[in-house]
Amino acid sequence: MRPRLPAGNSGPGYFYLFLGTHSLLIGLLPFFLPVYLWQHGLGLAGLSLMIGLSGLGFTAALGLWQALSRRWQLKHLVALTFILELLLLGAVGLVTTVPGAALFTAAGNAVSVSTPDMIVAAAVLGLFNGLYNAFFWTTQRTLFMQLLGKNDTGRQYGNFQIFVMVFLKIGILLGGVLLDTGGFVWLLALSAGTSLIANLHLAGKPTGQQPLARHDESTAVTLRDSIAFRDKRGSQPIFLIDGVFLYLESHFWTLTLFLVVQEDFGRLGLAVVVLALTFAALFYLIKNRIDQLASRQVYQAAVWLYLGSWLLRFTLNDDSGGPSLWMTLIFITFFSSFFRLAFNKRFYDVARTSGSQRYLLMKSYSSQFWLGGCFSLLAVVLLVTPLPHDLLLQYLYLPAALLSVLYLRYSDGT
Repeated sequence: MRPRLPAGNSGPGYFYLFLGTHSLLIGLLPFFLPVYLWQHGLGLAGLSLMIGLSGLGFTAALGLWQALSRRWQLKHLVALTFILELLLLGAVGLVTTVPGAALFTAAGNAVSVSTPDMIVAAAVLGLFNGLYNAFFWTTQRTLFMQLLGKNDTGRQYGNFQIFVMVFLKIGILLGGVLLDTGGFVWLLALSAGTSLIANLHLAGKPTGQQPLARHDESTAVTLRDSIAFRDKRGSQPIFLIDGVFLYLESHFWTLTLFLVVQEDFGRLGLAVVVLALTFAALFYLIKNRIDQLASRQVYQAAVWLYLGSWLLRFTLNDDSGGPSLWMTLIFITFFSSFFRLAFNKRFYDVARTSGSQRYLLMKSYSSQFWLGGCFSLLAVVLLVTPLPHDLLLQYLYLPAALLSVLYLRYSDGT
């Protein structure tokens, strides 16, 4: 077994402060990004193009992250993640609200976007979203790897998820209220103030003088390395599909929820929080036991439940409502969260025995590059497809259900 990353750069307190602040910031606007842009006239094709360019931007930024993570102190790398998040928010404000620069034009009560402007908006937002995601998620995953012990991945990831949920949901509630009341400027000010305070506090924390990246893993990982990577655990197919599923969950599913709650930001925020609280207690019990359960059986059950969650998503439409809707949403939320717990336990367990940081980077390169290609192609298809995009959004969940079976190929090597 290769040694894991040294824990000298930071401790749990530093990691959770960094994680909690970013979770709050993500809840304020990045969580709402697909529905906010949808309401401003950017259709499913534009959103797909933005996601595709985000993946390609993420892929391109990984080389820069590797270079900086080997040269900069951790506090400087962390500060950059906050700066990139604010640049993303500024880019959203630029293309949606700034007079003379906004690419969205009002026609009565409707908002329309021409195809050239849609491409420009998707390119601008995709670039900043990809840069921010590359630096935040890669830094966060590397720091999380430093906290893992010998057999506590499930418990640690469960703690991580519950902690994220609390701060993310606070951000979602605040963001939903501000967006509902037209307070985008206040949202920017709150995000900037939160970033500044967190940066000043984190800068005063002891992190050591070492860069984040290991010196014995100083050879940069490239996209070519990732594409050529193969192992006996079936990692490569999982690398290829996981980025697509993460964005289907975070962007397309959020958009479906938005349509189900009649395109109301406040209702969306409240629905997400209620769902999170509903399954939190059961999730807490599972995360404390998953490290002691038979990992193969648990993981296989989680994959089948995940497939079921996509089939349940397919059943929802504008006519869904009442108690049956909430029961369906609760099942979808729990099945997806349980799968993510089981999958990430397996992923980080494999990463600890497969080169740690290199394995993380291999996965990021493959998943984001494939994500970029798939969603860019989907954008082209949607541009030439005459069917209503909300109907197409619903029918995308059927192939997603079939594709999710590929997760069964991922083995922990036991």
